Amino acid sequence: MKKNLKNSVLFILAAAVVLLVLSVFLASAGSPTAIDVKSTTTSQGSSTTIASKPQAELNDYENAVAAYINDYRVANGLNAIAYEPTLTYVAKYRSQDLIDRNYWSHYTPEGTTVFNLFKANGVKYKIGGENLGQATPADIGTPEAFMNAWQNSPSHNANMLRTGYNYIGVGMVENGDRIVVTTVFTN
Repeated sequence: MKKNLKNSVLFILAAAVVLLVLSVFLASAGSPTAIDVKSTTTSQGSSTTIASKPQAELNDYENAVAAYINDYRVANGLNAIAYEPTLTYVAKYRSQDLIDRNYWSHYTPEGTTVFNLFKANGVKYKIGGENLGQATPADIGTPEAFMNAWQNSPSHNANMLRTGYNYIGVGMVENGDRIVVTTVFTN
């Protein structure tokens, strides 16, 4: 009986992994109704301070994303992380650029990353990370759907649960057909 139960559990887990891999493959192949997440990047580094850092406020949608991430961190025994206005500016900038120039990568067409934006905007950090998510059509891209997708991606999940993070920025942009959500983290 225990062996059958163990085999059933293993079969269900294997099926779930196959479904996850298939859904990621279909999303990357341009599925018309998909939530897609881009693998996380993390970096160590620092930057210089500039005189006046740009800032942005969280809207209700972005606040919900940040709240889900904080609830998840706390439920896993980690500290809640604070909203940071310059990180939110960077996250919104990233999402807007991904929409405006219609690409999907942690690297811009010129080869720069969020870490270049941190430096350009005076963000000091020792550890940092970025999670990206997009949904097509835009109306399926709820904060809950993105959180679920990130939790089900090992690299995104690890990034949300990384120790040492103290600050978060969230940026959501949609154009009617597509919604892009960027979360950035620093210590």
